[in-house]
Amino acid sequence: MPEHRTPVKDLGRLLLGHAARFRGRELQDVATRALRASGGENAWVVSVVNTSLRARQAVDHALRLAPRRGLSRLRYPFSAAHHTATPPRTLSLLCPTRERVGNVERFLDSVARTAAAPGRIEALFYVDDDDPQLPAYEALFAHARWRYGRIGRCALHVGAPVGVPHAWNHLARNAAGDVLMMANDDQLYIDYGWDTALDARVTELSALHPDGVLCLYFDDGQYPEGGCDFPMVTRPWYGTLGYFTPTIFQQWEVEKWVFDIADRLHRLYPVPGVLVEHRHYQDYKAPFDATYQRHRMTREKSFADHALFLRTEPDREAETDRLRAVIARAANAPDADHADHADHAVHDAETFWFTGLLRESHAKLLAELDDAPGPAAGAVLFADGSWTAAAYRTHPLATALLASIPEATLDSGRADLLVVPPGASHHHPAATADSASGSDAGLRVLFGLRVPDAAQLRVGDGPVPWGNGQCLIHDTAAPSTLRNDGTEPLAALTFVVPRPAPGE
Repeated sequence: MPEHRTPVKDLGRLLLGHAARFRGRELQDVATRALRASGGENAWVVSVVNTSLRARQAVDHALRLAPRRGLSRLRYPFSAAHHTATPPRTLSLLCPTRERVGNVERFLDSVARTAAAPGRIEALFYVDDDDPQLPAYEALFAHARWRYGRIGRCALHVGAPVGVPHAWNHLARNAAGDVLMMANDDQLYIDYGWDTALDARVTELSALHPDGVLCLYFDDGQYPEGGCDFPMVTRPWYGTLGYFTPTIFQQWEVEKWVFDIADRLHRLYPVPGVLVEHRHYQDYKAPFDATYQRHRMTREKSFADHALFLRTEPDREAETDRLRAVIARAANAPDADHADHADHAVHDAETFWFTGLLRESHAKLLAELDDAPGPAAGAVLFADGSWTAAAYRTHPLATALLASIPEATLDSGRADLLVVPPGASHHHPAATADSASGSDAGLRVLFGLRVPDAAQLRVGDGPVPWGNGQCLIHDTAAPSTLRNDGTEPLAALTFVVPRPAPGE
């Protein structure tokens, strides 16, 4: 006969979970049942358990986390990371969040207090537009510069409820960092100087792997020795795959996908000596809340995700092959100086006949952009061998100009009016020979219509100068990222042309 369940029995089993040996798989089902019933007469069960969890959390912070944080601050001046000369890298923390304004405050406070050089860090957050705490989130970020001013940039992105994996990808598309770091609102950065430790580790590994394709992780205090969580990937990794996390899973296996590819590639590395505490409910480090309930914590769904993970093994091997191709291409480049990759990828725009034509048309194209109906928005002008409706309807001058450049309108080509709003980024991943974006022998043309002074353009691993009325041409084999930190939209024409034959 099935076991007769009562709220008292559920409470007893949940309280026993304070001892690790009682946290069996079935405990997740007990927690799920209690959460779903928490709005009725059995709400006291979750209330009692959460009171005990908050007390445990406070004791753990006082006896374990706070002393470690203080000790790491004292040790930092004598650490190898402090004395190692490493290039300053920009770091992007990507954090979906829901109904956890307090958690976000504590997360940002931990980042600001423990980073040795927080000015080069950006913290990006995604919140659903139906979140009951949205006004509180907006109030927090309205004062983020004052409260967390040591952090270079804190930004809140509000959008449709798309799920955590999609939210991570949205934030990655808008990130400008050299390293993209998966984050959660139940994390706390504990060890002082974690950012310089990451710098030193990336520098060390880049000497072994000049292609820069790396996946790293901190100790999250959740898994046993050798376990990994919250992947951090370098810009060449992200630029090659074109996404940060897979979106085929309901909730689980997302990080495992990234780590499995890194393991196959033999590019999975820890950053030793750094603790980023993951205050997860399964380890009794955080109360059970509405966000956990929203995720519908059931073993059935976790099993379904795991089964899907097993079935998609060929897909991960294919993604690994894409990264291997980039690594092989970098290894075979003759006398390539990978630190100056942008210099090798960027071509002299004045050697292309159409540069002067674009420059002469700058004022007219800008006027057409300003006269276009509605708010400034990007548009695909040419794709799949034909012009789009938007091209003729709203951008006839740009269409006529591009039509006069035969190289821009080949059957396999594409031309876009690119608009990047303030505070956003646009990324062109590295093209491969069999990619939908064209051959790796192609050249991407970026013609600046309106480029704010605070905008940044990166090609490969480095920044390149670019501005209004200027033409930038680079190999599509190198990824590029446009970052707009100005106060008005950035606008550019972009298209791909074939690489000129030798001697042309």
